[in-house]
Amino acid sequence: MTEKKYWWHGPLRVLQTNLQVMDTLKMDPEKIACEIVEMGGNVLVTNVGGIYAWYESRVKYHHINEWLPKGRDLLKELIDACHRHGVKLVARFDFSKADDLAYQNHPEWFVREPDMSPRVFGAMRPGAWSNLYLTCINAGYRNNEVAVPVLEEVIDRYDIDGIFFNAPNYEYCCCEACKRKYRELYGKELPMDSSAVEQNTTYAIKQARGLEPGFASHCVRDNMEGIYRAVKAKRVDLPLILYYNLHRDNLDERYATADMICTESQDVLSRGWRDLPPLWHPVLSMKFGSSAPGRPAPFGIIHSCPGMDWRHTGLPTAEYLFWMSGVAAGGGSIWHSITGFCDTISDKRLLKALTEVNHKIAKIEGDMDSASPRSDALLLWDGGKSAEGWADILMNNQLQFDLAAPYQVTRERLAGYPLVIVPEGFPLENGRPKVLEEYVSKGGRLIFEGADGEQLAPVAGLLGISESISASESLTACYWQFEPEGAPLRGEEFQETPLLPHRGRTAYCKPLPGTAILATLVPPFAPLNSVGAPPERASMLVEHTELPLCLYRQEGKGAALTLTFMLGRLMGEFRLAEHSRLGRNLVRFMLGEKQTFDMKPVNGLEAVCYEKGRDILVHLLNGVGQRPLMDTIEYHGAKFSVRLPKGSRAEEVELKLSGEEPLWKQEGERLTVEVPRLSYWDMVKITLAKRGAE
Repeated sequence: MTEKKYWWHGPLRVLQTNLQVMDTLKMDPEKIACEIVEMGGNVLVTNVGGIYAWYESRVKYHHINEWLPKGRDLLKELIDACHRHGVKLVARFDFSKADDLAYQNHPEWFVREPDMSPRVFGAMRPGAWSNLYLTCINAGYRNNEVAVPVLEEVIDRYDIDGIFFNAPNYEYCCCEACKRKYRELYGKELPMDSSAVEQNTTYAIKQARGLEPGFASHCVRDNMEGIYRAVKAKRVDLPLILYYNLHRDNLDERYATADMICTESQDVLSRGWRDLPPLWHPVLSMKFGSSAPGRPAPFGIIHSCPGMDWRHTGLPTAEYLFWMSGVAAGGGSIWHSITGFCDTISDKRLLKALTEVNHKIAKIEGDMDSASPRSDALLLWDGGKSAEGWADILMNNQLQFDLAAPYQVTRERLAGYPLVIVPEGFPLENGRPKVLEEYVSKGGRLIFEGADGEQLAPVAGLLGISESISASESLTACYWQFEPEGAPLRGEEFQETPLLPHRGRTAYCKPLPGTAILATLVPPFAPLNSVGAPPERASMLVEHTELPLCLYRQEGKGAALTLTFMLGRLMGEFRLAEHSRLGRNLVRFMLGEKQTFDMKPVNGLEAVCYEKGRDILVHLLNGVGQRPLMDTIEYHGAKFSVRLPKGSRAEEVELKLSGEEPLWKQEGERLTVEVPRLSYWDMVKITLAKRGAE
């Protein structure tokens, strides 16, 4: 990547006004630009083209907003007003849908069901609205016949500062363009079975289960490559912003057709409290987006509403403040998504909340610019349930970690971490077992989770177990039992707790000489349908076995710890304190003295540590309380310690956001900090004395 810094390489605070066409005449460009500044923003993302053109477009079938004021160029006025106030304007385009007129004239541009009927979007919407039809990613509308001419027109006519594509995704389609593309790629016909179509109700996206797994991403890549080339041919300095997905994405592929990436950490409360998104979602999304080296900070898009069906009201303030703060704490750039602008938003709470967070971010963005994570562990990330559970364990125990997707697992990447965690199901093809073996032989420490031979056998020698491995049925009513050699794993929490809850598939394996068994399986005492009665039969038939659940082996200069079950999945499913604390103890045991950050675990607190020059920066997020958070419950006496570089001395410790005085002391290389009062977010800045200073 070039060393030149464009405007979009610096700290950014984005506000996206999702404009409603009926509010167009209420827009006052000068007032909107001033309000962006007052709310602490320095970038405005606003509607420009696609479903509606917010200017007098000359591209045929580009539907012009009927409410545009006559005799004025509202878009130019808004761009000029933003630039006068030092605000950049990013143009939002959405080519995923078009109206009846385009459909009637060019039916070949649109998504087709297996029965060849078009897919209509929002057909039951009340009011005198025209139908919208979903456009096909492989057809003309989203490529050279509408999308590209619209982009070229906007770039030629307006001094925009960037381009953002909403809904650039693939949707299952049976049109002729899709069938032809599928045939060319795979030499077979596109699946056309309507019963094999599943609906993602969150985004109203349909996917066919029988499709080749790479087809959707191939279509998106081809579409965006053409658009990217067309934009860069006009203005090479104009950044394109595309989405990435926390659970399944290759960031290298995203950056092949984008300059910046963003993701939505939606806090959708309208699904009901039983389906709340995990507390760690904003921070983890930013960690993953930051795993591509040498790139600008990813954007974290936070919607102000508690669900799009309630988009005209705001999230509960305490929940909203915490959610927004996670983007900055995770190393990302905040991107607020609101419906309308200040004059049309009735819920003024959300405007106050996002303004408050923006001004806090502005206080620390100079410190955070170019800061690097100060992490002790690398979690190999495939977006699966076990990986999610491990992220939960690490976050809720304030352990410092980064993420690496399968394609990022290289010798060079692993070498920078004293501990690597491999969750159940993480793919081991493409030479990854060899990379893990070399990592451990050179002094790395490994936690490896596998519940069957398919996962364990490729690294059996490294783990110190026989390749003769069999998998159990899904076990219930059974337990983890500490063995004498596993005493270091008990910590303070389990001194009086010899048994921990265990469940799920388990790998039966035999340790090789030199491999220690730290914990074993206590098998089921009853079938699940009779565990509660009668109590007279609750005694365990077998109270001890030699079936290992946890093994430890020194290997070269390093060591490997093996879990023959899915601790991450247990954590994700049951969220028991025992599983969380066990995970913490495993990590601390494997890190030993190499652990650079330590904090007494507090459920609901998150800590994220960075370093920059002589500074160590520790973000503390307070999500303590029942979700969704109704109030910010101040936490008093949060205490952590960091290991300083050898020979270093702390010169100053400050709380950057609250301005209060923390308590701190240094003993040798260990600095302990206590925060008297923590609201929803603060950042501790530790400044080290210059070398040679008294």
